[in-house]
Amino acid sequence: PYTTLFRSMMTDLLKAVLTGIVFSCYYFPFEFVSLPGINTKMMLAVIGAALFVMQWLKEDTLRLNRTFLVVSVWAALFSLSSFLSVVINNTTDYTYVSFIVGLWVWIAGAYSVMFLIRNVHGSISIQWVFRYMAYVCAIQSILAILIDNMPLLQEWVDGLILQNVEYLHRVDRLYGIGASFDTAGIRFSCAMLGLGYLIVHEISNKRKIWYWSLFLIIGIVGNIVSRTTTVGLVISIVYMALSNFSLNGQITRSRVKFIGCGIVLTGLLVGGGYYLYNYSPVFGNYLRYGFEGFFNWFENGEWTTNSTDRLQRMVVFPDNLKTWLIGDGWFLNPDDSNGFYKYVDIGYLNFIFYCGTIGVAIFISLFVHSTYLLCQKGREDTFFFLLLLLLQLIVWIKISTNIFLVYAMLLLLDSYESSEDSVRPTEKTPYGT
Repeated sequence: PYTTLFRSMMTDLLKAVLTGIVFSCYYFPFEFVSLPGINTKMMLAVIGAALFVMQWLKEDTLRLNRTFLVVSVWAALFSLSSFLSVVINNTTDYTYVSFIVGLWVWIAGAYSVMFLIRNVHGSISIQWVFRYMAYVCAIQSILAILIDNMPLLQEWVDGLILQNVEYLHRVDRLYGIGASFDTAGIRFSCAMLGLGYLIVHEISNKRKIWYWSLFLIIGIVGNIVSRTTTVGLVISIVYMALSNFSLNGQITRSRVKFIGCGIVLTGLLVGGGYYLYNYSPVFGNYLRYGFEGFFNWFENGEWTTNSTDRLQRMVVFPDNLKTWLIGDGWFLNPDDSNGFYKYVDIGYLNFIFYCGTIGVAIFISLFVHSTYLLCQKGREDTFFFLLLLLLQLIVWIKISTNIFLVYAMLLLLDSYESSEDSVRPTEKTPYGT
């Protein structure tokens, strides 16, 4: 019996690890050195499209998901506005003209990931999505530290994964597998907000402490990889504070116990960080970079970072009505392949210079409408979804990266009940109709 139980546990563990790897390939897509031009997101999209066709044939129907039809209309309008800007301005920058295609690649990739989660765990829920998101981000954060300190591991990763390692090494930035710069930061932020959701809705104190541990790992190590993680850290804390206050004002023994354990765990981690900061130059440099704003605030009385100073110098507005309305048709700098148009690296301004305020309004409407659809499916989680939208809007101040991949997974869920077994394979499909 014990051997059978052990084998069953190991099998379940291996399945979960495999699912986590696939989830990471979707959440942090990358290309293999031996297969340039095709990233893991595209591979998963092909599998997802095949699974979708099989589902159609199995149901013997051609029903189209209305949710994704509406979302696709907004994406198509944004692609059209980008195309018109390129044509009218007679440019050759088609960066966002094919956005509708990219959106469907994210949806198809999410379909394959959700299919795998469902088959491994027997059910699919918002909790499973956020758990895998948190595990993957925590591992990517730790992996970035290991890669930076283990030359053999760095050599192996650089020889297998195609990413701009020359630039990463030149600017001395940490990276995982497909996870680097602000793109990693915004996805770490989503994971932190997801962990806030798990902590608020979890009953078991043991799981809450585990989630809080992951929260601290991503909040600290993730910030060392990308300081954009701070956005998710702050928003998640706001969500947890307001949700705990509004959902239940009673002070229960269980809540006091969790708060106490959380304070002890946080204190131990802070104490360990303080020790390493003073006695490990490498870790000290990590902390000074990841929390530069806090160090400057404590030492100089002003919250500033190199990134915020650089952003202030990049504020350049259009000087004519045409650019304000339809843009100049340039997203990338035609004179510098490694830079953005006007040497501006501010998300909103990048979009305005590319497709004008009309295009920006359409793009924002895509995420506003997607948030509305999520609120319609899970009305009790409206506050959470609004904060997810706020996270996206804030991050665009820094970079133009979007988080539709998160929306794609959440929109594929039928419901958002807290129960792990709310949706069973034999009861209904996990994809809305």
